[in-house]
Amino acid sequence: MIRSILTFAILAVGAVLVAWQGSAPAEEGGAASRPASPVVVLKLDDVVPSGEEGGPVSPRWKRVAEYLEKNEIKGSMGIICSSLEANNPVYFDWIKEHQKKGIIEFWLHGYYNRKASDKFGEFDKGTFEEQKAVIDKSAALAREKLGFAFVAFGPHWSGTTEETEKALQANEDVKVWLCGPKASKYYKKLSLPWVIALENPIFEPNFEKFKAAYEKMPAGQQVLALQGHSDQWNPQRWAEFVKIVEFLKAKGCKFMTPSEYLKSVSPEAASQPASAG
Repeated sequence: MIRSILTFAILAVGAVLVAWQGSAPAEEGGAASRPASPVVVLKLDDVVPSGEEGGPVSPRWKRVAEYLEKNEIKGSMGIICSSLEANNPVYFDWIKEHQKKGIIEFWLHGYYNRKASDKFGEFDKGTFEEQKAVIDKSAALAREKLGFAFVAFGPHWSGTTEETEKALQANEDVKVWLCGPKASKYYKKLSLPWVIALENPIFEPNFEKFKAAYEKMPAGQQVLALQGHSDQWNPQRWAEFVKIVEFLKAKGCKFMTPSEYLKSVSPEAASQPASAG
């Protein structure tokens, strides 16, 4: 009887120790609180045609497209939609070819290609009607010139207002706001807020700064929308971007397009038919 009691006590203590060890932090500094593998949506801004003869887009845009597709890393690219106005079949075909492959998704990055001398971005001000006209015009150009609808949106070099929220809510094509608001009064569709920076400072991917920010993320982060500007990446910046991607892969992150992530969290919203334009 005494031996049985002692055996039971030893087993109970062992179970308590195992449970305690399982709940202890994996590393110092609260590493156990970090999310194991948030979904990553790469948000690459400012697609426009190349100024170089014979090139639909710049070599830097070609480089990132080839890298993503070769490594089967999902991502997305934002088109400045005034670039869809002129007849440019080589440019349009490049976009359509990559969209069709399903690795890269293109999205609405505003209409106007803002210049440094401009005081305001196109969504910094303006009535609901004015902002809706910009979004609807851009959406219609995608359907007409590219043959598909833009599911996602992110403003080009511009803040947004409540009128932007209303205009996006009213457009039936757009269902995802990339690096959008954490809370919105009028926009009720999917918003992926900014969490950490891919580029730090802007235009400059920085692996060490990104890693430090990633390690400090609180528990429960579901998705990271990471903004970058591929056409600004010289060889050194490109190398930093690749290191960040490899780091995220090693962490077990899954890369998705905006539409794919929308479908994963809201199949009903993803399956709703888009506007006829």
